[in-house]
Amino acid sequence: MKNNNQFPLDLSPLQKFSFENYVVGSANREMLRFLRLPMNWKSPITLIVGPIGTGKSHIGNAWANETGFLFLDDASQIDEEILFFQLNLILNGTGSRLLMADKNFPKKWLIKMPDLISRLKSITLVELTDHDDEVLEMIVRGIFEAKGRNVSQDLISYLLKHYERSVPAQVRIAEMLEKAAQSQKADLSKSFAMKFLKTNYATIPS
Repeated sequence: MKNNNQFPLDLSPLQKFSFENYVVGSANREMLRFLRLPMNWKSPITLIVGPIGTGKSHIGNAWANETGFLFLDDASQIDEEILFFQLNLILNGTGSRLLMADKNFPKKWLIKMPDLISRLKSITLVELTDHDDEVLEMIVRGIFEAKGRNVSQDLISYLLKHYERSVPAQVRIAEMLEKAAQSQKADLSKSFAMKFLKTNYATIPS
């Protein structure tokens, strides 16, 4: 349970979707190279699968902006008839490409249409794993730099060690710390973060 006096959050987007502001680490470099050459795909349809917070939406929207092709996020939640129509349109040799994203592989989707199940078996699946330390550190540092804060490695390491290691969680924590430091006219140091978060974020260890 969080303290009732927890700082309000500003969850507005920090950046526009592009590959230039997507953090590339060793774990996702080959995947991005593949996605950015859609005309070389064996299948005209690719599905990115990965946990929440791994950047699927960012990658998909950046890809759509760069290529002009359609990106469908949370594909498993799309009406089956609409999705079936869209897959057929692409698979029937229009020359177009389609990128989709979801947190689950198609075998876990609750699909009732046999024909849709069949179509999904013909697409390419790309798995996006959780960010490694290299990428997470760059992302967290970038969040603070976007707010004009040059924070120490000690602070970044502390946040990644003691808090949920997902991008949405780290964004929320960074927003809290930034607002708190601004209101108190304080430096955003590790000691400041530890003191503030222990008071305002009850899940943080002592």
